[in-house]
Amino acid sequence: MNICVISFHCCPFSLIGGDGVGGMNVYIKELCSALVASQDIRIDIFTRSQNPDRKRINVITPSLRVIHIKGGEVSYFDRREIYDFLPEFIANMDKFIRQERLEYDLVYSHYWLSGQIGEWIKHNVGIPWVHTFHTLGFLKKRALGDGEPKTRIDIERRIAQVSDVIISSTLEEKKNLRQEYNIPSDRVKVINPGVNENRFFPCCESRQIIQAKNMVNDSDSKLLLYVGRIEPVKGLFSLIKAIEIIKYKNPRLYAQLQLIVIGGGRKDHDFARNPEIRSLQAEISKNRIQTKVLFLGSKVQSELCQFYSAADAVVVPSLYESFGLVVVEALACGTPVLVSRIGKMPNLVHEGKSGFSFKPNDPMSLAACIELFYKKKDELWSKIQIRENVINEFSWTKTAEETGKVFQDLIDRKWKVTTRFQPGENPRPA
Repeated sequence: MNICVISFHCCPFSLIGGDGVGGMNVYIKELCSALVASQDIRIDIFTRSQNPDRKRINVITPSLRVIHIKGGEVSYFDRREIYDFLPEFIANMDKFIRQERLEYDLVYSHYWLSGQIGEWIKHNVGIPWVHTFHTLGFLKKRALGDGEPKTRIDIERRIAQVSDVIISSTLEEKKNLRQEYNIPSDRVKVINPGVNENRFFPCCESRQIIQAKNMVNDSDSKLLLYVGRIEPVKGLFSLIKAIEIIKYKNPRLYAQLQLIVIGGGRKDHDFARNPEIRSLQAEISKNRIQTKVLFLGSKVQSELCQFYSAADAVVVPSLYESFGLVVVEALACGTPVLVSRIGKMPNLVHEGKSGFSFKPNDPMSLAACIELFYKKKDELWSKIQIRENVINEFSWTKTAEETGKVFQDLIDRKWKVTTRFQPGENPRPA
């Protein structure tokens, strides 16, 4: 089985945590790696070329390649600025496929921008098309109130209506899709993402974690961790406000607290162009809590387990989240998680056992949750129990098995409905 995967706006093997580079990258990278490792599948991932120093074709394994295709200027652009690059990307991708005489059995697109490429391939190449949204414009608009262009929402509606199968990460997302777009239940397959248990496990503290703890002028330092992109929908502003509330409401706890923020790309390159980081830093300075918040920029995934393992708790204050990969990664490291009550996240965390939950976009609720966590910390499951609970339920091998079955069933169905033959004859196109 040969699969064409489209990840137009970002390369799945880029540094996690920058603008537009987060859970979707992890999802594509881990899922594709698991598919080629466990099944007779070959995958080419097509992505927009953003770095002139990067090879056009990056061979990950003999069965997995990343192919960088020109679509607009070869440099970084905000994902909200690259819609007009789609025609050039499609033309160059089509040219590459023809020159290399590549043939695919199915196209699998990710995010709404890539969905338009998936639709083009479906109609021009004549192969089945599977799509995963990762985030939905109408849900993000509900969470933020604005900021999502009508173009995105219109295109997502079309993708929902004309793709062959939608793979959704949660039952909650499937329900929202069906209610909003009135699509049949059997066209939306719910497959949970996984967690890489060989990458995320309880491990030793890093030098940076030790330095962070030393910044707290208290022998009983308490370390909270945020991991993810830094943009309004991630709710980091609520976490900063919660620390401000604790400063005045619970001075003793505040004296012991330290928040580490991982994400936002490279500090010396990406921070300056991120308006959300500038707003957060202004808020931090205004309330004089600079010593309590440490921005480290993005980290490669191989380093994250050190931070997850060293933290007392990981805080995920998102206003909207399609699944919450950070939650299962932290739990796999045996670390409790404090999550906002949205989507599937409250179901990933066992209340009072592997973490606690709070109202989204409510700093008072989050501050109370942090206080409750430290009050009840010794009553939670052990690190081993927390880890075993999550890895027994989530694995990329399981995700790959279920996804591969969706692919095969769709390819078999396509073959049956597009061929006809008489007994003794070879099949021919209908």
